[in-house]
Amino acid sequence: MLQLSDNRRRFVMPKDAPIGPNTAAEVEVLADGRVMITPVLTIPIHEAWAVTPESRARTAASEKAYREGHTIGAEELDVLIAERLKRTK
Repeated sequence: MLQLSDNRRRFVMPKDAPIGPNTAAEVEVLADGRVMITPVLTIPIHEAWAVTPESRARTAASEKAYREGHTIGAEELDVLIAERLKRTK
């Protein structure tokens, strides 16, 4: 689709593009002069811990253990919580 930019260097995105109003995007000028626009998902800083490699590895290990049938009962959970609370005091 050939387009001309307006006087503020803006283009209209095609309706089927995954970019809508107020979508965050990374804009990169490639070595050959092409412009690449990549939609991005931003994460609030207070939730960034959830996407660290360590956190993702713990989550994957936990999901794997669950799929393999490794679960704990309520009594075991109470003991684990009590131990954790002792360590944080």
